[in-house]
Amino acid sequence: MRVYIFLCLMCWARSGLDPAGPQFSGKPSTGRLDYTDADFVDVIHTDTNGLGIKQPLGHIDFYPNGGKKQPGCPKSIFSGLEFIKCDHQRAVYLFMAALETSCNFISFSCRSYKDYKTGLCADCADFKGKSCPKLGYQTELWKDILKERIENTTLRTTVFLDTVGTNPFCTYYFVLSIIVLDKNMKDGYVTFKLLNQLGIVEEPRLYERHKIFYKLQEFKILGQFLNDVANISSIGLAYFQSSNQQCSMCKYTIQLLKLKSLTYPERPPLCIYNFVLKESKELFLTPSTCKPREI
Repeated sequence: MRVYIFLCLMCWARSGLDPAGPQFSGKPSTGRLDYTDADFVDVIHTDTNGLGIKQPLGHIDFYPNGGKKQPGCPKSIFSGLEFIKCDHQRAVYLFMAALETSCNFISFSCRSYKDYKTGLCADCADFKGKSCPKLGYQTELWKDILKERIENTTLRTTVFLDTVGTNPFCTYYFVLSIIVLDKNMKDGYVTFKLLNQLGIVEEPRLYERHKIFYKLQEFKILGQFLNDVANISSIGLAYFQSSNQQCSMCKYTIQLLKLKSLTYPERPPLCIYNFVLKESKELFLTPSTCKPREI
């Protein structure tokens, strides 16, 4: 097993913590960290525009916040040494947070950070029934799938996630699935928010706003929350047309709404069945545990 040391941060063949880019980018696999260095190699990239390396190296490569600028790090060179090392060190702090706290750093397999941010990678169907991969020591739970993927197809698995800028860096992901019955509900966007049992409203960052809805086709909307919402009393939902020709009297029939925590996939999903949504009018509905066929 090789030992790589960058800025006094150890990066071993089991978990690469922002492996160095300068002097290593473009090198053959024998001259840098590579997935062949150990039985299983996972890599966290946090400073690909600076001291880290951009290219995927492991069986799975995590790119928190796109792998470049990390939230909470200085943006000005006048901050001194912290400006140079903060993004690079974040890989270590994220790994330690995954080890020392209850954070589940759920990550999404995607071709690029741009695709991830536009909501094109909102589920984890590629992982054979397992949940989305988790950054940190729990990554080994996906080892067999990831090894099979790279050995049989040479397919690299690049995954993305967003964090906050302060320790322990946690955020919480939910996916909202919708099946519409109304063919007139076409080009528009849906917003949602969650109300917990204490009456506190939590609003997410939505990764895709505009969608083209088709009758009886399932659509998924990925939402990221700063706080976990464990006990959900109601879901607030609204639909808006993308065009300027809004219809205040229009109503749309929704066959199914399903909400699932991706951060805690063991929680049962919540469903709402057969309801009418008025355009541009927010509607709060009380969910129930989904029927078995929807789980």
